[in-house]
Parts: sequence; C-alpha cells; structure tokens
Amino acid sequence: MLKKIALILITFVLMINCYMGVIYAGEEAAPAEENSEEQNAELVENYTDTQEVKARVMKAGEVRKVTTGAMEDTVQEVTIEILEGEYKGKEYTTDYVLSYDIDGKILAYELKEGNTVTVQLSKDQEGTVTVIVQDVERGMFIYIMFIVFLASVILIGGKAGVKAVIGLLITILCIWFILVRGIFNGANPIWMSIGTSAVIIILTFLVIGGINRKVVTAALGTLGGVIMAGIMAAIFSYLAKLSGACEDAIQLSINMKTVTFNFRDLIFAGIVVSALGACMDVGMSIASSLDELKNKAKDITWQELFKSGMSIGRDVIGTMTNTLILAYVGGALKLILLFLACEMPISEILNKEAIAEELISAIAGSMGVVYTVPVTAFIYSFLNRKKTIYKTTSENKVEGKRSLKID
Repeated sequence: MLKKIALILITFVLMINCYMGVIYAGEEAAPAEENSEEQNAELVENYTDTQEVKARVMKAGEVRKVTTGAMEDTVQEVTIEILEGEYKGKEYTTDYVLSYDIDGKILAYELKEGNTVTVQLSKDQEGTVTVIVQDVERGMFIYIMFIVFLASVILIGGKAGVKAVIGLLITILCIWFILVRGIFNGANPIWMSIGTSAVIIILTFLVIGGINRKVVTAALGTLGGVIMAGIMAAIFSYLAKLSGACEDAIQLSINMKTVTFNFRDLIFAGIVVSALGACMDVGMSIASSLDELKNKAKDITWQELFKSGMSIGRDVIGTMTNTLILAYVGGALKLILLFLACEMPISEILNKEAIAEELISAIAGSMGVVYTVPVTAFIYSFLNRKKTIYKTTSENKVEGKRSLKID
C-alpha cells in the first residue's frame, strides 16, 4: 500500500514539474515594457515608501466617536509594536477604525492586548512614518483549524482517514499549482478546470481504491457529471448574460495592471470545481454499491446492474442536491438579506447578477450530481456486461488445486 501511494505521489510531482516548466517557460525573458514599469516604480518609491507588516497590540484604548466633516467614525486608540521589517521593535500609537460603513451599522471587533494585526507603514520625503491598522491577522487561526481538521480525520477515520488526508492534500496542490497558477498565467479557464478535475479525480481515486473496475467507473462517472455541470453552467450563463463581474471582482480589477481574466469563463471553472466534490462522492458511492452487488450476485445481468445503480442513485440524489443548494445559498445569504432590507421585490433580487450567478451555480452543480448517477451506473454495467459464474465447489476436484472460474 505504501509503495502504491509513493508511486502516485511521485507521478503527481513529476506532472506538476512538467506543467510548471511549460507555464513559466516564457516568464524568464521579461519584455522591455516591464523594465520601464519597474523603473517607474523605483521613481515612485523615491518619494514614498509604503509597506505592509505584522504588528502586536501592546495597549488597547477605549472606543470613541470621531467626526471628520460630515462623517462620523468609530475608532479605538491602540499602541502597536512592529514585528518585522526595518521598523521591527518600534512602537507607534494610532487609531484603528472599527466602522465599515458611513452610518456605523457594521463594526469590526475591538482589539485586545496581544492581538496580531497587519499595518501599513508609509514614509514621506521628510521621514515621517504614518501607521494605519488595516485588519486583524487571521491566517494563524486558519492554519490551526486546518491542522485540527486533518488530525480529526486521521483519528476518527484510521487508515481510511490517512488516505482521505492524502487525497485532500493532492486536491489542494492541484487546485493551486495547476488550476490557479495556470489561469493566472493565461491558460483557458474552461480547459484548465476540466483538466484539473481529471487529475484530481484520477489521483484521489487511485489513493483511495487502487486500480480496478470500481475506481475506473467512479472516475469516469464523476468526470461525466462534472462536465455536464459545466455545460449547463455555460449554456444558462450565456442565456442569462452573466458577465462574472461581481462587486469584489470589479474592485480588485481596478488594481490589476498587466493581468486580465475572462470572467465569463471563470464562472464555468468555478462551477466545475465546486461540483467536483459532490460528484466524486456520488460516483464512488454508486460504483462501490454496484461492485458489492456484483460480488454477491455474480450472475447478475448488466441490465439489472444498471437498474440497481439508478435505484441507488435516486436515494443519493436527494441529499447531495440539497448539500450543494444549501452551500450556495449560504454563500449568498448576506446579499439576499441586504436586498430584502432595501425592500426589493423577489423578482428584482433574482435579477441581480450576484444572486443569479449563485443560483445558476447551485442548479448547475446539482445537475452535475444528477447526471453522475446514470453515467456511473451505465459505465459499471457496461464494463460488467459479460456474466461470470464463480463456482464454490468443483465437480472434478483435483487435490491441491482451487476451483475453476468459468466465463
């Protein structure tokens, strides 16, 4: 088992190395335009020096209201110590703005002594340093939670949990190094999402179940369901004229200088990746059930296998479609409530692109799960279309020999 896992991991690393070599092959020779941009950046830095660093809150003051013109902000005076960079060890006192909006309806958490924050340090021509507390440092807690999650999977799942963790790590590496980096460097999001999904499906199922008909069936069924989800998303995104330009995308695109993305294709890629996990679950569940059924009733016909797969899939569809719908609705819940608070009718809310994108994503992902059922059931029944009768006893026993297998 360890040799099999090691072989899979080595294969994965080689694939990543080859892929990254192709992606970054053209990055070594920088064009003259980039050199000019770097020179301009250096000229700007001669006038101002701005950097973001981590700092620790040494003293947290009381919260108070500060009025600037017609605006009133909720602020907290804090004393911070810089933890990195050229200003490491120095202390500064500044105001941390707690209010996110003009009316002060949305407030950030108050800072406490010992909290780690990110701050922006700006130095002008006269050498004066301006300190702005931007946000609380949350990365450490995400890492801790992730480690607790992995430990829980291994503790409760045992050997199966170890395989699950390996599969999860492979998925994360594929998403980052293949999908994200590939799209960032100009690759087509549609083909990258399909290719990444195929790699994740193959490697994950190889780790979990090795190479056999059950795994092949689950992999092909999952890929079929994922592609169907993407096709449905592409069709209805086009009909609904979705641009993919949500509010966050618009704000971040303002800061993009040399990189541009096709946001319409990114909708397709996002839906494919989002539906992948649920389709993998359904595909493996049906393939495992049919494989167990085939082992118990070895003379079962392929038509009966297909009917059994469809029957099993109907029970799975109900819960898995709910899972995807609830996940997508949960992501859009804040927007829905804010739109309702603005007294918008339901027809107008559904017409908002942010809501329409979430709903189309949810429905397309659920359709991917639905189509995974017949695809997986058909593939498994097709691969097992020949009857195989395993004799439990042989009429002509030969001493020291096992019973015969008749095809």
